[in-house]
Amino acid sequence: MDASVGPSQTPARCLPLISGALRQYDPGFAAREGTGGWRKELDDEQAIGFDLLWLANVPSALASQETKDPLLGLLDLCESRKIQAILDTGSTGHWYGSLDAANEIEVVGGYIREIARRYGSHPAFHAWYIPHEIYVAWGRMGEYIEKLYPALVEACQKAVPDKPVSLSPFFILDRDRVFGDFRYASPAEYQDYWARLIRRSRFDIIMLQDSGEHFSYVTDAEREPFFRAMKIACRSGGAHLWGNVETAEFECPSKEEYIRRYGRVHHSTVKNAPWRPVPIARLAGKLRLAVRFSDRIVTWGYNEFGRPHLGPKAGEWYQQYRAYYMRVAGKGQGNQGLSISTGHGFLR
Repeated sequence: MDASVGPSQTPARCLPLISGALRQYDPGFAAREGTGGWRKELDDEQAIGFDLLWLANVPSALASQETKDPLLGLLDLCESRKIQAILDTGSTGHWYGSLDAANEIEVVGGYIREIARRYGSHPAFHAWYIPHEIYVAWGRMGEYIEKLYPALVEACQKAVPDKPVSLSPFFILDRDRVFGDFRYASPAEYQDYWARLIRRSRFDIIMLQDSGEHFSYVTDAEREPFFRAMKIACRSGGAHLWGNVETAEFECPSKEEYIRRYGRVHHSTVKNAPWRPVPIARLAGKLRLAVRFSDRIVTWGYNEFGRPHLGPKAGEWYQQYRAYYMRVAGKGQGNQGLSISTGHGFLR
């Protein structure tokens, strides 16, 4: 199969398929469902080509009172299935409110050391993830990030030297400040900021979220300048770019209609917000854009809106994405799947 996105466009760096999804590690699920529950989840994910498990809230596993560490059991299951795991470093929670860098570094540093002690040598442990997500930071927040990122990356590298460290920032398209009093950064400003910050912090992987506002009316043409900017920033800063192509979105036909319905408010304040799985045709376009710049694709939204047992809408989306995956990967057509080697050991 030709993985390019068109003769006049940049060739794809990987197939337009998702490697894995961000999900919160849930100690309650682990206690309730055990290994069998995780086996079913991974069955579903592997059936649509996922070979990566990206876990947030990992420090919650450290407090488990179970005789056998439930996260260790999950990692064992991943190893047996050749699934790579990205583990987050944790945070203090409301870090963006307190902006206490010294405290954040101390607390998260403790998590990093304990995660490394328990899981650092596990074959399934593939990479670290720092969950302190930002757009572009100025002023006091900017000073905080300038201290935090390099310190946490260094702590990860010191704890387990052979594991890459990742981050998943976003971009904002809201020049009109409809959703809050956010300062807007042009693609050029975004590029310069991230090139410098990546270089300073020494991240290995940047997993760029493909929509800061998550709206169904956002177009690929609007996304493209930010993917291009981040690709240049990663090249300058010495990191690899992955695409975080979201599989969930807030359904609304236009910014004007959003204002008419809800006012000039952030979408997180909207009650009964009309979230949905991204329609497959639209998702395919997002994926085709992302693979022009990205070495690998991950997602946010599958865990919340795409798992097949969540309900009829999720089940229908899952079957449609599975058909898309089978077609793009060449399954069932005398081809046991395609891959594009990037030449970097930690990418696949």
